[in-house]
Amino acid sequence: MCNYIIAFCIYTLKIEIYALQSLKTIRKWLSRLWETDMDITIKTIRGVTISSLITLGLAACSSSPAPWTQADDSPWGAKHDAEEQNLPTDDAVSDTSLNDPVLLADPEPEPVIMQEPEPAPAPEVIVPVVVEEELTPEQTVMALPGDGYAVQVYAGKTAESVEKFKNDKDLSGLTVVKTDRAGSIVYVLVDLHEDRAAANAAAGDLEATTGSRPWVRSVAGLQKIVAQ
Repeated sequence: MCNYIIAFCIYTLKIEIYALQSLKTIRKWLSRLWETDMDITIKTIRGVTISSLITLGLAACSSSPAPWTQADDSPWGAKHDAEEQNLPTDDAVSDTSLNDPVLLADPEPEPVIMQEPEPAPAPEVIVPVVVEEELTPEQTVMALPGDGYAVQVYAGKTAESVEKFKNDKDLSGLTVVKTDRAGSIVYVLVDLHEDRAAANAAAGDLEATTGSRPWVRSVAGLQKIVAQ
């Protein structure tokens, strides 16, 4: 190692000699004003170079190691080593719970609650509305029992003439019935009752009202001549 240092010093000295020769050449080119400053510069460079060479030679030949090759006695180094020892290892940091088969298993699906369907509403029952047709006078007579009695007050060949007599005598409660007598149509004005006694009593009242005597006849006989 010492031989390398000596060789390096000799090489550096040669460089210094070459530099001095170059400076002398440059010195000739400069003006006299700078001659004094140039001498100071040359002496300064020479002194620094010689001092550096001496220091390197002593360091190379010394038996003690260089300061920068010695171990660090600073308390900060001990603190750094202690922190490295206290750092947790990879095994300590690893979380063993991540390998738990219970945690790795897929969560159980939530139970599906089946709701019972709402009962269908009962079908709306549509009650047919029966419209009773109004019976004609002839149908009314034919629907009566045959043991009843009819008080016949007036008869005419046209319905208009019978209706006129009915209105003139104010007989609104009586019925105009169409009959067929051997092919001839005759309209009669009758008052219907359930028994003969009621029919006879009504006949007396109608005679007083109309001025003519009514005819009391059975409903069965009237039904035989009703024109259908």
